[in-house]
Amino acid sequence: MTPKIRLLCWAAVLALPVSAALAEPVPKALVQTSGRMVEQADGGWLSTWPGVNWRLRFRGDAVGVRLDDAGNHWVLEIDGQPRLQIAPASGPRTVWLRDLPPGEHQALLVKRTESPRDVARVLGFELAAEAEALPPLPKPAERIEFIGDSYTAAMGNVSPGRACTGPEIGARTDITQGFAVLAARSLGAEWQIHAKSGMGLVRNWAGGVPNETHGTHYARALQTDPASQPAPDWLPQTVVIGLGTNDFSTPVKDGEPRDAATLEREFLQAYRSLLASVRARYGDPRILMLSLPLPGNGDKLRPLVQRLLDEQLAAGHVRVGLLDWGKLNGGGCGSHPDAGDHQHMAELLLNRLQTLK
Repeated sequence: MTPKIRLLCWAAVLALPVSAALAEPVPKALVQTSGRMVEQADGGWLSTWPGVNWRLRFRGDAVGVRLDDAGNHWVLEIDGQPRLQIAPASGPRTVWLRDLPPGEHQALLVKRTESPRDVARVLGFELAAEAEALPPLPKPAERIEFIGDSYTAAMGNVSPGRACTGPEIGARTDITQGFAVLAARSLGAEWQIHAKSGMGLVRNWAGGVPNETHGTHYARALQTDPASQPAPDWLPQTVVIGLGTNDFSTPVKDGEPRDAATLEREFLQAYRSLLASVRARYGDPRILMLSLPLPGNGDKLRPLVQRLLDEQLAAGHVRVGLLDWGKLNGGGCGSHPDAGDHQHMAELLLNRLQTLK
C-alpha cells in the first residue's frame, strides 16, 4: 500500500520526425480517457484540470503523442513507468518514444500541470505502420475524486528549492508524484483531480480575484467554459476534499467584501453546501475532509473542519472523516509540500481511508 515516488528525468525531450507514410493516427475508439475533458468532433480532446490522462494499449516498439499545447508539462508512461517528460511548445506536434522492447505495451499520457485559464489540446496517439493498436482494458471499478487547491494539484512538488519563477513552477510540478495520484494508484483506483492553486472555498489566497471561488470552477468540465458539463456517469466511491488553506492562510485585509468573522460563517455554510452537493451528485460516497495547521494566521482552519465533522456525525452521516496533515517540510515552490511530503501525505491518506468504510 505504500506509494513510491519516481524520479524525473529532466533531459530535454525532442519531437523526433517520422515520415507520414510510416506513421498512422490511432482511432479514437481505441484511446481510453480519464478525467474531465471535452471531446472535439473534428478530432482531439480539450482539458484544463491536472491529472487528466489518455491510455493506449499497443503492440510495437514506438509510440507517438500528438499535442497542441504551449502551456503544460506532460509525462508519458510506458507499462507503469515514466519514460518521457514533455515540455510545452507552440503548435501541433508529434513527440515520439522509440526503442521499446518488442511486444505489447500500455502507454499513459498524463497532464502533469493545471491550466485553469489555458486549454490544452491532445490530438491522440500515432503508431508506426507495422505496429498494432489493441482494445483497451476495462477501467478500474474503484474511483476516487479529489477536490482541492495547490496542495492537491501538487504545485511545485518536484522543485529542488522553495524559490521558483513562474515558468519553473510548471516545470517543477508533477501531479503523478502528488499525494492524490500516489494514493489512487495504491488503491488501484481511477482518479479525477479538481484542484486549482490559490483558490479557496469562499476566499482566495490573500483575498485575490474575489469574483471567482471554488464553486465557480468545480461544476465545469473545462474551467474556461461555463457551459461545459462533466460526464454524468462519473460516480466515485470516495471523495477527498482539501479546501480552506487559501481562505485562512492570510489575514483578511481592509476593503475585502467580508470581515474575519463573516468569512468563518460563510466558509462553514459553503462547506455544508459542498458536502450536500457531493452526496446529491454521487449518492453516499465516503468523504474525507483534509486540514492542516496554519499558524501564521491563528490556525483557524482545523477547528472549523472539526466542527463540520462533528455536525456531520451528529446528523447521522457516518461515512465522513477528517485527516489532519500535521507539520510538513514544505520544500517545494513557495514552501508548498515537496515530493517527500507528498509521499508522507499519501501514506497518511491511505491509512485513514482504511478506517473509513
